Amino acid sequence: MTTTILGQTARPWTAPAYSYIRATDTLPSTDAAHAQEDPLCRVKLFNPTGAGTWWIAGFDPDTGLAFGVAHIFETEMGNFDVNELVALRGDLGLPIERDLWFKPTRASELLS
Repeated sequence: MTTTILGQTARPWTAPAYSYIRATDTLPSTDAAHAQEDPLCRVKLFNPTGAGTWWIAGFDPDTGLAFGVAHIFETEMGNFDVNELVALRGDLGLPIERDLWFKPTRASELLS
């Protein structure tokens, strides 16, 4: 099984929910998103067993580093590694999924 930094070639997980970051997301760099007062989170990833949610406002495709809001035990804003999320498997062995119906939301709304 091979996995790219963006999870685009992970097998057998080929459905759109496993295409984590897309060119059409037009995400700014992590630095540009970090510099914004209230960045717009454009992508939502979640653990299907309920053990974590990540909203991405910025992404660096060279390093896999993302900036946004994460909720695991508490909700906070900062950097996280998409490589780690691609490799993560929940209690049932399921990979992280992308919320295909997520509407872009400001970080301040997710943090409140």
